Amino acid sequence: MIISFFSTGTGGGAAPVDYLTAREVLAYDENRNLIRDDTGQPQTKIRDPLPEVLHGTPHQTRDLIDASPNKWSYTAGVISFAESDDPSSDAQQEAIELFEALAC
Repeated sequence: MIISFFSTGTGGGAAPVDYLTAREVLAYDENRNLIRDDTGQPQTKIRDPLPEVLHGTPHQTRDLIDASPNKWSYTAGVISFAESDDPSSDAQQEAIELFEALAC
């Protein structure tokens, strides 16, 4: 299991929440460079598997970020597992709850 935090975010909640839950996202190569077509337009891809919200509600998260009066209105992070970890749903939920208790 890997737990990572990203740089703090500024602005409203739509961009970070939509990015995490979107079916279609910008396409990047293996070096994290945006892939563009012959005319220079960014390419998109359909996520497979699609994102699944395991805890919380996207619209409430968006509203909380939007309500923040601070310049740095949110911090994003991720809990990820290697495919070989193959955590059960219960193990995933336990990791989320323990992380939330520690971080919040």
